[in-house]
Amino acid sequence: MKISFITLVLCTCFVGSGGFAQSGDTYEMPRTEHGQPDLQGVWGTRFSTMLERPEGMPAVLPPQQAAGFAQAIAQVGEGTNTDPDIERFGAPVLAVVNGEHRTSVVVYPENGQLPYNELGVQRSSHGYFEGIGYDGPEQRPGTERCIEAWGSPPMRAFMYQLYHGIVQTPDMIAIVSEEVSALRVIYMNGESRPDALRSMEGHSIGHWEGDTLVVETTHYSDVNPERATIGRPMLISSAARVTERFTRLSDTELNYQFRVDDPTYYTEPWEGEFSFTRDDSGHIYEYACHEGNYSMTGALRGARYQEAQANQEVDD
Repeated sequence: MKISFITLVLCTCFVGSGGFAQSGDTYEMPRTEHGQPDLQGVWGTRFSTMLERPEGMPAVLPPQQAAGFAQAIAQVGEGTNTDPDIERFGAPVLAVVNGEHRTSVVVYPENGQLPYNELGVQRSSHGYFEGIGYDGPEQRPGTERCIEAWGSPPMRAFMYQLYHGIVQTPDMIAIVSEEVSALRVIYMNGESRPDALRSMEGHSIGHWEGDTLVVETTHYSDVNPERATIGRPMLISSAARVTERFTRLSDTELNYQFRVDDPTYYTEPWEGEFSFTRDDSGHIYEYACHEGNYSMTGALRGARYQEAQANQEVDD
């Protein structure tokens, strides 16, 4: 989906003052049979909040204005969206964290913008879902190629429902994401891997700080640095260290905070936050991304046809 500057104009209609929600409740964390905070179950996300905040927007909106802002973002894609999953769950919504309707996932820097350096600006100067061309599969987005998972660190969300199942043992925590994802393993026993073994998902080592699960991920690959977002892509290099914090705020809300430290693409570390909502159905279904999927070959074949047509017009 393309997020254009028209969105920023639409958004200004919904800006207004709003107070920050406060939660004074003391939540008693459930425990596993091993005494760990219990994060197990299926957790989902569905929101239209972009990774980066449009210029001039406050970080938090009152509920009524939040609905208008979410609708303004969705309107940009009208006429181009053919995915029924985006609409089947109801009206567009913003990310809600502890009662606050957020206008960006990025919370630091305080302007809600990714602190890209010169290389980062150059590499991210396009809408993620537009890709960078049609000369070969490598120029298309990772989600389009079925090689990138929304659940890989740092985890992200989109306008349609994404589900993540969490299973805990004393030594490992597994996260299986319903969309385009291999099983993600967080090693609670400190197990490392050789530096030469790198991947898009990296290698995650976790520990507990009180009732918060803290996960450090390194060993990323440089093969495909782009990560799916609404707007320009997030970039992650092989030098990146991503720190995630999972904290259960209630029976239905799992707060997620992350910090990206990557000097290859950014001038400083940056941070993001959103919350997962518990899904009591407990269902995670198989996602066969490439089964009957002709979009990649169709897109590349279409580009070759357009080139042939252009060449024919020149010859004529």
